[in-house]
Amino acid sequence: MAEITNEFAWSVSRHRNFQECLRLYYLAHYAFWGGWAWGASELAKKCYRFTKMKSLDMWAGEIVHGVIEWALQRLWERKPVTVEALGERALAHLRQGWKESKERQWEQDPKRRLNLFEHYYGIEVPRERTDEIKARVLRCLENFWASEVFAFIRSVDRAAWKAIEKRDTFRLNEVKVWVKIDFALTHQGTLYIYDWKTGQEDADDLRQLACYALYAMERWALSPDRIRIIPVYLQEGIAREHAVQPEQLIEAKDEILQSIARMRARLVDPERNLARPEDFPMTTETWRCRRCFFQEVCYGGRYEGA
Repeated sequence: MAEITNEFAWSVSRHRNFQECLRLYYLAHYAFWGGWAWGASELAKKCYRFTKMKSLDMWAGEIVHGVIEWALQRLWERKPVTVEALGERALAHLRQGWKESKERQWEQDPKRRLNLFEHYYGIEVPRERTDEIKARVLRCLENFWASEVFAFIRSVDRAAWKAIEKRDTFRLNEVKVWVKIDFALTHQGTLYIYDWKTGQEDADDLRQLACYALYAMERWALSPDRIRIIPVYLQEGIAREHAVQPEQLIEAKDEILQSIARMRARLVDPERNLARPEDFPMTTETWRCRRCFFQEVCYGGRYEGA
């Protein structure tokens, strides 16, 4: 079996980590490597565990995505699905995940068992907070079910469906770029790329979807004028359809290439993707550490400043 190597690649989440804190970036993308192995160092094991950690908000979003994926797969297979079934499935995942995290089941299987940030670091979670998470998940699923987007998806022949929660890559200047398409279909010669959003509208949303459009142009050999990108804000039940502009794609490509260049400039050996911790200093904006999964192996939970 060929040795698995830590190949350099770009993704939206990797880019966000790099912008958030250089030390976070190092711990999440380099120090973690091999942490799944029995003989790994304690640092690697902990960092690997933290790469699998979720906050309550992340967990809620993943449940919504997972249940929507399940519903679309059911439709693909011509199996019945109801809005009640979506809610029941979501609640079952909420109960199961909470139990896994409270019982620290992740200690035996960090990849498949939930480890909540709030539980790990002893942050009190009042009942009002868990009720809000539950209500948000159910509201997102109910809004999805009642949406014009879902009605449109059901009206289009399944042969035109292109992707359901599809993780894939394309290349920019020989660098692998990861994407995850929540859902995509073609209709009357146009490709529609949907991205389910369980949080608030953000300026970066269209930049992310422009990256997906670059992928679609390569993967499905489409021109920009035949692509629509649609962030769907499930809490509010709002979908915003955008035509892809050539200048938007140029800007997205340039931003990705600049981000890649900045990341690789920090490496001691870019060709072999080797990094040293001293080249990735800790942030001086230590208020960020309060929400960082890696605080135990960085500041040790001791916050400085405001």
